[in-house]
Amino acid sequence: MFEELLELYKNKAAETERKLKEEQAMIELITAVNRLTESVGSGKDVELLGRLIDQVDRLSKEVADLKTQLRARHARASKDLVYGEGRAIDKHARALIEIMSERPGDYTTAELVDMLGLNKTTVITVMKRAAELDPRHVRLTHGKRRKLTLTYVPDESLASNSGSDMSDRERMKLELMALT
Repeated sequence: MFEELLELYKNKAAETERKLKEEQAMIELITAVNRLTESVGSGKDVELLGRLIDQVDRLSKEVADLKTQLRARHARASKDLVYGEGRAIDKHARALIEIMSERPGDYTTAELVDMLGLNKTTVITVMKRAAELDPRHVRLTHGKRRKLTLTYVPDESLASNSGSDMSDRERMKLELMALT
C-alpha cells in the first residue's frame, strides 16, 4: 500500500514538474516574442533580432519535446494501469525459471543479482514470485544468516534421462582422454 502511494506521489510530482517546465518554456516563448515585436517596431539591431529568433526557435523545440515526453509518459502510465503493476516482476520471474530449467542447481541471491542485473530487493521479490509461479520445480529456502537460496528441481522423467546423459558424457570424456 505504501509503495503504491509512494509511486502515485512520484508520478504526480513528475507530472507537476513537467507542467511547470512547460509553463516556464511558454512564458519564455511569449517574452521572446514580445521582445521581438518591440525590437522590430523600434528598428533595433539586426543581430539582436537574429538572436531572438534563434531563442524562440530553441524554446519552441523544447516545448515540443516536453509535450512529446508528456504524451509518451501518459501512454505508458495508462498502459501500466491496464496490464497491472506486477507485470515486470512476472517477466523477470519467468525468465529466471527458464534460465534455471536450462541449468538446474542452487542459486543464491548474490548470484542472481549478478545474473539478472537487478538490485537485491528486486531479486528477492523475483525469487518469491518464481517460487509462486512454478512451485513444483522451484524451491525457495532460507539458509544460515537469512541467506535465501533458489533451487530448481527437474521432473523425475527428466532426471532419469539426465542419468543416461551423464553416462554418455562420462564416456565421451574417457574417449577424449584416450585420444590425448
